[in-house]
Amino acid sequence: MKSSNQDKNSASIGRRKFLSIGIGTVGAALGASYVSLLGSFLNPPSASGATELQSVGNLDKFPVNTPTLVSYKGSGVEEGVYVVNLGSEGVIALDFHCTHLECAINWVAASKQFICPCHGGVFDMKGTILAGPPPKSLRRRVLKIEGTNVLIGGMLV
Repeated sequence: MKSSNQDKNSASIGRRKFLSIGIGTVGAALGASYVSLLGSFLNPPSASGATELQSVGNLDKFPVNTPTLVSYKGSGVEEGVYVVNLGSEGVIALDFHCTHLECAINWVAASKQFICPCHGGVFDMKGTILAGPPPKSLRRRVLKIEGTNVLIGGMLV
């Protein structure tokens, strides 16, 4: 009778050890994924203008105070960029992703603001944050004008 009691105890210890190992493994996997995620937030991939400048059109294609969405092939994929001709203040290029969760922003001419439809982020024509959850202004792209040709490159840091 003692031996069957020992069998129950050894089976119980086996289950306990199995669960401990299983929970430890799941915890380690979750921990590793959180460390990886934290690393990407603390050290985001650099796109600091390293990409080659690409033409997005002639300067007369971009009316003053009217942001124009253009397609730009950066890092091997098509990306949206708003080119904003500010008249005497110059021309800027704004990334069309909200700085909150990377949703695509839209220019609303009636209010002269960029609006993020995901969580209500609001930015002015220069990309400055006005309202909502985004932590910072819109990211700017490298922009160069050669003659009347507008060239866009990677993100400014």
